[in-house]
Amino acid sequence: MRRGYGRLTLAALAAVAAAATAASCSFRAGDAGLELAITAQEGGKRLLAVGAAAGDELVFEWIHSVELFPWFEYFDVAPDGALILRETRIAGFGAGVPYERGTSVRIEDGFIVYGGIDESFPSYRWINSATAFASVSLNGKTVARGADLPHHEALELRVAPRR
Repeated sequence: MRRGYGRLTLAALAAVAAAATAASCSFRAGDAGLELAITAQEGGKRLLAVGAAAGDELVFEWIHSVELFPWFEYFDVAPDGALILRETRIAGFGAGVPYERGTSVRIEDGFIVYGGIDESFPSYRWINSATAFASVSLNGKTVARGADLPHHEALELRVAPRR
């Protein structure tokens, strides 16, 4: 009788462990259930789609079209997929470069760094340039380069629930 009781206990423990593992996996999948997509503004053709999650860091890198210096924009992905602009790093001033942004400004490694911006955007829209748009990275990994996307086309990057 004891032996049967032990098997029943083991079976129950195994079932509980399996249920806990499944719940944990579905929670993590729901957590990362967002998708970063780049689409053409006209016609909506999907050019790129990768998984994303709340709290991910999204970085746009540009080359200023006149001054030819690098320009970085740092965003956090919000739980609803909104893009929260945290900081910009710009290697100088030139046409179109903001000079008053956020709550702090400092010079760091040769860049003018504007922090405390905390502006929310539902998406990021731009006219792509194979030369001015250097790249977009998600958590330090490049997901697209300007040269990989259609030149002089209106594009949109949006983070939304997976479809």
